[in-house]
Amino acid sequence: MAASGITLFSPSGIAPVAGYHHGAKAGGFLFIAGQIAKDAEGNWVGLGDAAAQSAQIWHNIGLLLAEAGAGPENIVKVTTIMTDRSHREAVSTARRNFLGEHRPPHTGFIVSGLGSPEVMMEVEIIAWLGADA
Repeated sequence: MAASGITLFSPSGIAPVAGYHHGAKAGGFLFIAGQIAKDAEGNWVGLGDAAAQSAQIWHNIGLLLAEAGAGPENIVKVTTIMTDRSHREAVSTARRNFLGEHRPPHTGFIVSGLGSPEVMMEVEIIAWLGADA
């Protein structure tokens, strides 16, 4: 779907959501909606397990990046929202494992709750696809 130079997409391999797309390409940038720990069929992954949820989230982000022709090195900003400060190490480990030596700016928030009680964290990113994208 495209309007005014914006392309919205939701690739296979990521559970569809009602009301919005997972990704948007605009002006050389890729914006990825906050990802949660659901598999391709919409099943929860890692209920009560911050490390498992983080790994699934970054797996989903990888699928979205690949769909846009990008990789971890294209990420320019990461935002992580967690429901408990104790999840911080698991979340940081999964992020570092995915990004390797690439260390884009990151902002983290601790909130009292997210969209569903199963959601322990959510991660959104912005990536640079290039001026010609």
